[in-house]
Amino acid sequence: MSIKFTKLCKILAIGTIASLFSMEAKAEEVSLSQAFEAAYYKNGENAFRQSGILGQINTIIGIPKFPEQDIAADGKEVHKLYELGLKLQTSTGEPLITRDLDNPYDTSLRENSNPGLIE
Repeated sequence: MSIKFTKLCKILAIGTIASLFSMEAKAEEVSLSQAFEAAYYKNGENAFRQSGILGQINTIIGIPKFPEQDIAADGKEVHKLYELGLKLQTSTGEPLITRDLDNPYDTSLRENSNPGLIE
């Protein structure tokens, strides 16, 4: 009986190891708004956890961090993502130029031929 049990354990161990290496990495496409939301809520805790007794003690004592430090870290993440988005937008080739919004004036500053007015 013990011989069959050890063979069964070996087969299960080999099957488990083989299944771990056969997993495929699936890249999930994330929109820009989802990426900003994930960066915005990365470090900060939700309000329910922070309003509990441990959250209130953390707010007063600051162990491991004060809530303001989490807010600052989230702001840095959002800023990095914003800069990356701008770099990606400007590195695509041609600059993005849009038409001016409708307004009551006949021309825009971009269309003005007098370069002395734009400074």
